[in-house]
Amino acid sequence: MTLLRLTSKKWIPALILGLCFLLAAVPALAQKRAYSDVPDWAYQAVKKLVDNGYLELYEDGTFRGSNPVDRYTFALVVAKLLTNLGEGVTRTGQDDVALLRKLSNEFQNELVLLTLKNKELEARLVQIEQGRLILAEDQTKSTTEMQALRNQVAQILAEKNQLEARLSAFEAQQEEHQVELENLRKELEQERRTNRMLLIVLGLIGAAGIFLPAQ
Repeated sequence: MTLLRLTSKKWIPALILGLCFLLAAVPALAQKRAYSDVPDWAYQAVKKLVDNGYLELYEDGTFRGSNPVDRYTFALVVAKLLTNLGEGVTRTGQDDVALLRKLSNEFQNELVLLTLKNKELEARLVQIEQGRLILAEDQTKSTTEMQALRNQVAQILAEKNQLEARLSAFEAQQEEHQVELENLRKELEQERRTNRMLLIVLGLIGAAGIFLPAQ
């Protein structure tokens, strides 16, 4: 029983050490699972290219190195390398520079096409931006013109309301004048009747004076 306890105590450090190695190896194994189809001799090179953004893995984490690569894809990788080299992001030695020059010469046509495509895309972006600015300017102009038309319509409506108010006042005055004129006509007619009556009375008085005997 004592021997078993001593043996168990001896195994504890070994077990702990083994667990430490296992835990340390888990991230490496998990990282290598992303490159499960990459052979050991190409693992570091592929990983470096992927980490630097020159290549990409498939969604399942495989590289599929046996798939054929077209020259445009490879030219794109070379273009990225040359860009990083020119910007100082990637440090290279003389051998690397010589290799890049060789690759540049090899894929010169593809690089030229990629450059032309990039310039074409940039030109299209500029055209789109200019078109957007023109549309924005036209929209602003249309909004300004629309506001000016609205102001003109509002002014015309205000003038129309003023004219209608003046016309209503004129019609009211005309009605008042018409009433006054009618009253004047009635007064004139009454005056004429009164004058006629006076003339008749005076005529009768004159006639009566003729026939009266003189005293």
